Amino acid sequence: MHYKIHAHKMNPFVVKITVCLLVISNLVFSQNTLEYKLNIGDNLTITQISTQQITQDLNGSKHEMSNNLECDFNLIVTAKTDSSYLINFKFKRFKLKTTSNIYGDLMNVDTHLEDKKDDLESKMFSGLTSSVLKIEMLKTGKILNVSGTQAMIKKMVENAGIEDQFTKELTIEALKEEYGNESLSRSFEQMTYFYPNKKVLVGDQWTNTYSGAITAKNNWTLKEFNKSIVLDAMSNISMVSEEESHVMKLKGSQDTHVIANKLSGFPELITVTSTTKGTTVMNQMETVEIPTTIISKTTYKTKKHVQ
Repeated sequence: MHYKIHAHKMNPFVVKITVCLLVISNLVFSQNTLEYKLNIGDNLTITQISTQQITQDLNGSKHEMSNNLECDFNLIVTAKTDSSYLINFKFKRFKLKTTSNIYGDLMNVDTHLEDKKDDLESKMFSGLTSSVLKIEMLKTGKILNVSGTQAMIKKMVENAGIEDQFTKELTIEALKEEYGNESLSRSFEQMTYFYPNKKVLVGDQWTNTYSGAITAKNNWTLKEFNKSIVLDAMSNISMVSEEESHVMKLKGSQDTHVIANKLSGFPELITVTSTTKGTTVMNQMETVEIPTTIISKTTYKTKKHVQ
């Protein structure tokens, strides 16, 4: 009889432990590891469409420029380690049109148009689309390294037919600013680097940063983990552009929305909108600060090629 009373006293304690273990295991299982889960041979095409409206206030009159960019990239996973992937990257198409309400067309390049093969800029950018780069990317999407840009830039300059050695060297240095290993690493991160180094629940937040021509501190939130991974980020951004003729310094905010495949972690749709404001200083008129605003919108869409 004494034993039964003792057992009866123990039961609630056992029940409490069991309930506690159930709660802990539920918490563990509802946390999500967000990362890329790619396979060797995965073949993806990304289409980027960007519009950028630049407005400069020149003593009451406005100088308005627009950049319209369309790019297709192809990515093929060639190797993987415990923490990273090696990816072959190729520009399939590059189209850029820059217009000004004062100067008209400033640039009009489309590597798909045959009838522009005599155009210097089109010839140069055909070097972009005939080169293969190698990217090493962590499972978080952080880009460790891009290689092959030196050969690509050399091909761009050769395709343009620039023979004067001084002009050739100046062009190579200018292209490195945009298309060098470091520049492209930072640029690619803006379409890959979202994921945290920790497990997260829906509603959790984390931060990461982008560097390069645009620096950004991004505050990410996991919005959904159901049929897809859905992320949002609010970012404080700054941009410094130092050209031969001017220096542009801008600050502002950026909103990013990502819908990614739950199995691979690869983004299927990314939308980025930003507004930045600041000043442009022309190098010939260093005391004059021109109020400048840039409004940008970029979308990335991914298509996976089934093996």
